[in-house]
Amino acid sequence: MPVLLRPPSGRARDPMLGWPASTISRLESGLRNYQAGDIAIYLARAKATPPRELDDLVALDRLPDDGYQVRSHPIGFPDDLPLIKVLDSGSQSVTAYATVEIPRQLQIEPYIREALARNGHADGPALDTAVRTRLASQAASLRTPGPFTFYLHETTLLARLEEPVVKHEQILHLLITSSLPHHHIHLLPNHLALASLHAGFALYRHDQHRPLIHHQQPTTSLFLENDDDVAFYENQLERIARDALPRRQTRDWLMGHLAELELDRDPRYRELSNSHLDRLLRP
Repeated sequence: MPVLLRPPSGRARDPMLGWPASTISRLESGLRNYQAGDIAIYLARAKATPPRELDDLVALDRLPDDGYQVRSHPIGFPDDLPLIKVLDSGSQSVTAYATVEIPRQLQIEPYIREALARNGHADGPALDTAVRTRLASQAASLRTPGPFTFYLHETTLLARLEEPVVKHEQILHLLITSSLPHHHIHLLPNHLALASLHAGFALYRHDQHRPLIHHQQPTTSLFLENDDDVAFYENQLERIARDALPRRQTRDWLMGHLAELELDRDPRYRELSNSHLDRLLRP
């Protein structure tokens, strides 16, 4: 739906509409296309817009269903998109392939702040709000059953950050998260990275509608749900899964890298071994 409108709280649950909550949610988020007549009924019942503007809004939705949607957003920050919020909170499983940054679902607060600053977000109230929004979306996604599967490039994890302590805390967070039963984190070694894929993507699966691919660009997000498009990315994920390290080996790599970071921060950590880290983090 080109124009996304959310009526005042409670209006969408008006029993006079006769629609289930899941239908209202998908319409508001733009997750699925609906007939112009259905949209007109919804807008009229919800009183979301003056009658004189209703015809114009309905006309905007009379576009072909090409199986994809494009949404603009601030640089590097798709979190406020209604469709993203629905996907984060309502997906039965998420599989992400990251090539540049650690996936937003796994980022800690200082990493989020540094990543958004690199994308041009100035320090201040707007940046603080963006950080809180991303952290809140992580909390919402954790309430879903999962599983959550993440494939991370070795280059991404080796990249230097402005503050070494931020990298240390982020790697430690990944190590702890990797021990959770529904969070599967896999390392993709540099020499096995797919040359055919230069950008990361995420596959969202749901019980009530088709799977959907999310491609995040700097200022826009592309959503794909055609069967052929989804099948292509599913095949790519199968290739990635074959080349990626298993969960246990990924944890070993994270522990080794964490020990190196500890040594860089303070030589006194020279005695801290991988086996000791394993004992500290073992459930």
